[in-house]
Formats: sequence, C-alpha cells, structure tokens
Amino acid sequence: MAEKRPEIFNAGDKFHGYAIERKLGSGGLGAVYLVRHEMLDTLYALKVLYPDVAAANESYVKRFLREARLATRIRHPNLVAVHDAGFDEALSLYYIVMDYVSGGDLRQAIAFAGRFEPDRAVEVIMQVASALEAAQKFKIVHRDIKPENIMIQPDGLVKLVDLGIAKADDIKDSLSTSAESVFGTPAYVAPEQAIDASQVDTRADIYSLGVVLFEMIAGKPPYEGPNAPQILAKSLSSEPFPDIRDYNSAVNPLLAVLIRRMCVKEKERRIAGPTELLAEFERLGYRLDSRSAARVEFAQTSETAPTQLSIKAVLDSVGDSNRASTLSFETEDVEIRKFVDELKRRRFLKRAAVFLVLTILAAVATMLAFYI
Repeated sequence: MAEKRPEIFNAGDKFHGYAIERKLGSGGLGAVYLVRHEMLDTLYALKVLYPDVAAANESYVKRFLREARLATRIRHPNLVAVHDAGFDEALSLYYIVMDYVSGGDLRQAIAFAGRFEPDRAVEVIMQVASALEAAQKFKIVHRDIKPENIMIQPDGLVKLVDLGIAKADDIKDSLSTSAESVFGTPAYVAPEQAIDASQVDTRADIYSLGVVLFEMIAGKPPYEGPNAPQILAKSLSSEPFPDIRDYNSAVNPLLAVLIRRMCVKEKERRIAGPTELLAEFERLGYRLDSRSAARVEFAQTSETAPTQLSIKAVLDSVGDSNRASTLSFETEDVEIRKFVDELKRRRFLKRAAVFLVLTILAAVATMLAFYI
C-alpha cells in the first residue's frame, strides 16, 4: 500500500495572495485546491505538482509547465484559462492558477446518467470541437481527449482541460519530439497515436472526440478490456469501428455514420479537423450555441462541487469494466512498450513482404515480356 502523502495545504492557509478553501482532488502527480483570491474575492483552482515528483522526473515538470504555457496562449469560452503559474522556492512547489469549474467532469456525468440522449451528447461534443478549433489555430493538438478532461459547469457550459501533453509545433522538448512516446488513454487514443504520438495531428483529437461521443450515447466505450494492451489491440485491429446503432437503435442513421467517420482507423479517411466536424454537425441540423447546452445541466453549487474522492466513489459503484477502459499509460509501462514494439515489427515485416512480392512479380513480368 502506497504511503499517504502529507497535505501540502490546509483550509485557511495563505499562498501567494490566495486563501486555501479546500482540496478538490489529488492524484499520483499532484493535487488541486479551491482557492480564493484575497484581493478580488474570486474563486480559482490551484494545481500543484508534488515536490518529490518534480525532483524525481523532469519530464513531469515539463508537462506541468507545458499546460500553463499553452493555456495562456488561447482564450476561449470552452477552454479552462490559466491565470498564473510559478515556482515557490520555500516549498519547492510548481503551481498553476486556473479557472475554477464548479460542476463535474463528463466521466461523472456518464456514471450518473448511464447514457446521454444523442442530441444532448452532440451539444457537449460541439463545444469541445469549438475549443479544439481555437487550439488548431495555434497548431496545438490536445492528444488526451477523454471524459475526465471535459468539464461541465452548472449552467451547461463545457470546458476542455489538461493541455499538459498537448503537442504544439513551435514548442519543442523531450515531451513532444520523442518518436518512442505513447500518450493518451487507451480507450480513446487514435491508432496512429498509439504508434507514435509525436507525429499526430488534429485528426487524432477527432478520433478521440468520436469515441467520447460514442460512449456518451452508448453508455460504454467502443473498446473495452482488462488492460491497456488488450484495449489497444482492438482499436488497432483491422475490424471497422462499431456502429453506435448496435448499442442505441434510436440514433439518427446520419449521426451514426458521422460518428464512424470521426473514428475511421485510417487517418487519411477521417474527418480532417474540428472546423470540418462542426460543419458536418450543422448539416445535420445542429447549431453551436454554448447557452443551449444549459439543458445538459449539472446541479451543483461551488460548495457541493464533486471532489476527486466523490468521483472515485461513483466509479467504484459502476463496476470494474468502466474503470478498466480508462487505464492511463506512460512510456514507462513495459507491457505497453513491448506491445507497441511488436506491432511496429509486424507492420515492418508485412511491408517488407509486400515489397518483396511486388519486386518478384515485376521481375517475372520483365522476363515474360523479354521472351514473348
């Protein structure tokens, strides 16, 4: 059993002009606190990276700072804004101050609701697509679209979070250029991203967004399994992406086709980007209006906003299969690394075999032409 970490802050503590209200959640890398700006009397979320994590692995610091740098470049109603970031020498603490979203995340909403009505699901997805459209203008690919990174305010406004592993063409470091890196979450990661996350473009985000839309309507992701390699094996197989109507027969056939087009395994055949996706939704009669999404309400106040502990309790109550589908993985995962390496080896051998056959056929054709 892992040793419990000491609390970094307690309610009432002061930190760089902010008063700590309470902890919102914590994980293996850091914690998030609800804080109040003492001068402005405004609530924010304070995200901190555990000092021992920062000291042990520089890549986590780069990921943490990447989130701050990228988020400050874009101001969009469907993106969580970062207002401040820094390093506290006395506490050896990296921190980010960002918008406080007082609702819950989409993972919790799905757990509570079971599944969304198709029209309501599209309302949420279009808002995320709008955020991705803004990010694309800065040549940013999110690379980790999943329900946990989609927040819903009490008024229905959707906000996309966590640009920590995003890829930006003009920000180069070991986190974005390593050809051997795998980022994302297996149930949502695009096939090409599982092979080489450094080379993906916005079409990978479209795939992940399609998987989220599928899960919202079906109540379960298209691919499930007890571990990350088995989930990836299904998404990387030659089998076509499932038809949402097999899980929810009430779905409009045109919407079902659009979901499959979002999740075509060959990226060249996939919908090209968020602008094109929004246009496709509009052709089906949907309109992007952030206020219309108020119908997807989360009845929460800032005082009763769910913490990570309450979210975990909800997920624990819905069974192991849902938890398995959201397994996160990093490059240090030896099992994943072996799986991806074996996949690359098989693809190389397949291509080499095809090349050899074509070469032999060409030689035979030349010989036949000569003798004939």
